[in-house]
Amino acid sequence: MIWAVQMIFSLAMILFGAELFTNAVEWLGRKLGLGQGAIGSVLAAVGTALPETAVPVTAILFGRSHEAQQVGIGGILGAPFLLATLGSLVMAVALLSFRAKSTGYILHVGHSSYRRDNLCFLVAYALAMVAGLVPTHAVHQVVPFLLILVYLAFIVMTVCDKSDRLEEDELRPLYIQPKSTIPSITLVFVQLFFALALIVGGAHTLTGGVERIAVRVGLPTFVLSALIIPLATELPETLNSVVWIRQGKDSLAAGNITGAMVFQSTLVPALGIWMTPWNFTGDALLTAFLTLMAALFTFAMSRLHGRVTPWMLLVASSLYWVLPMQTMASRYGLHRFYWLFGVVIGSSLLLAFISDRRANKLRY
Repeated sequence: MIWAVQMIFSLAMILFGAELFTNAVEWLGRKLGLGQGAIGSVLAAVGTALPETAVPVTAILFGRSHEAQQVGIGGILGAPFLLATLGSLVMAVALLSFRAKSTGYILHVGHSSYRRDNLCFLVAYALAMVAGLVPTHAVHQVVPFLLILVYLAFIVMTVCDKSDRLEEDELRPLYIQPKSTIPSITLVFVQLFFALALIVGGAHTLTGGVERIAVRVGLPTFVLSALIIPLATELPETLNSVVWIRQGKDSLAAGNITGAMVFQSTLVPALGIWMTPWNFTGDALLTAFLTLMAALFTFAMSRLHGRVTPWMLLVASSLYWVLPMQTMASRYGLHRFYWLFGVVIGSSLLLAFISDRRANKLRY
């Protein structure tokens, strides 16, 4: 019972921290003269990626056992997997919840920034997969440098993009300086670091509770690190995006998730490839494949239709359920219930089709 109260309290910490963080990071980006793409994809993404990054990095640097390596690899692959799937689900639900019928349910993002983020992610994640499928010394030496170069190029392109800037009248007053229309940079940083402390502390407590649940259920180490731990630590990104969608700042909301995906597929895998054997098990390969397919689907559909709609996000999110269902079926010998895969994915496609029909009616 105590751990349940702790999890609820930690969730409240993350929610409160997300509200403070989004407000502070908007003002920081405005002070630095950055566009919404840079604010969401770099500042917000890196800041809120700290909790889920700490778990695999700690496991890799300080763990010496095979289990520790599995925790590290699972955490590295699980973070972008959760963002590409459940992150899409959260944005789709937020769009359907906060958008009025008169304005439509489309995610209004800058096409250049959305395309840039997704392309960088797809290239980097494909490189990380190649390193896992071809575990040779030469590949493990070259790929990390390529991943670092991809992220450096991503930062340069994002920061140089000054389009879609936020103006002062679009921003809410800084929460710790509410009476000032232009807050001081010092107080912006104070609120930013306080919000990050709340987010990291809440995510750490929540992770502990989720781990205890997984141990009681008896999940394998890789599945625990790929599904359960990121499920708790990815809350900052997803909740920040909900806040921004509610405020009508879709570019910030999407960039917050896609930018975190780029970060999680470049610098962190580079460390994993250097410090671990980086050999993919069956579960690891399935996780990587599902992640790549989810991201590729939303990218291809957005390019084909020229917009991002809830149905696209819902279809991508349906791939999340394949891994836990496969794990449970294999662990408990329930292979005869594989038809549940079709039920879950079919239900997601049906919901996606209904939401797309609603969006098309509003458009035409």
